[in-house]
Amino acid sequence: MNIKYYGVRGSIPAAGAEYSGYGGNTTCVLVTEANTTIIIDAGTGIRKLGKELVRAAGPSGHKINMIFTHYHWDHIMGFPFFAPNFIKGNTINIYGETKYNMSVLDVLKKQQQFINFPVELSGMAAKFDFNEVSSGSSADISPFNVSFLSINHPGGALAIRIKSQKGVFVVVTDYEHFSVPDNKLIDFSKDADILMYDTQFTPEEYPKFVGWGHSTYEEGIKMAQLCGAKELHMCHHAPEHNDEDLDSIQQAAQAKFENAFAVREGWEVEI
Repeated sequence: MNIKYYGVRGSIPAAGAEYSGYGGNTTCVLVTEANTTIIIDAGTGIRKLGKELVRAAGPSGHKINMIFTHYHWDHIMGFPFFAPNFIKGNTINIYGETKYNMSVLDVLKKQQQFINFPVELSGMAAKFDFNEVSSGSSADISPFNVSFLSINHPGGALAIRIKSQKGVFVVVTDYEHFSVPDNKLIDFSKDADILMYDTQFTPEEYPKFVGWGHSTYEEGIKMAQLCGAKELHMCHHAPEHNDEDLDSIQQAAQAKFENAFAVREGWEVEI
């Protein structure tokens, strides 16, 4: 199982030399194994991913699976710029949860209304298949089994557990911890090889942002230890946190949990 991070920033993209080390694109993660491709979220990082897919395997004939944790703007804003969407012969299987009577199809159509973007969803040349998921459900995307769990975030979000014979990758982005252990999430994340976890705020910052739907590296370490994760990948970096800040966060986290890493855009790992 290969994992590559194309976007690791939260809330809004960040630009400038002070962000060049960790990257400024919003959430997008690629998971591949046995010629199967899963993309998690379509933040601005998906633009570069789309160009790489076209360059590596030619423009047409891709079969791509795309899963949305939720539909806040930073997780969907790159979708209209994903090059394979515009190419006839590609199939894009999209998985998402109906929220407030809006399906993932409704959300993407609304984002690409002509007043917002010059090409509507119906004008894209690829074939789209839309699949409903919800907390407690699972999807067989061979060789992966993918399962979902509702987590604490304004408007709701889904944690994603991706399992194959190679190992387990758990995505917990856009999550706010509770004052007591979240036993459902601990069980869901049990024995993960990699736990990708929302650490947007430092422990010192968090009291000012209670209710915003994000967590800290200290809570991420607790979760990793309670679920038995081998590695903690800290993600959804605040747009205010520059490279120096994130270096400091990683150093503080590794003093308490050796295998804690502030994820950098472009980082590629193998389970």
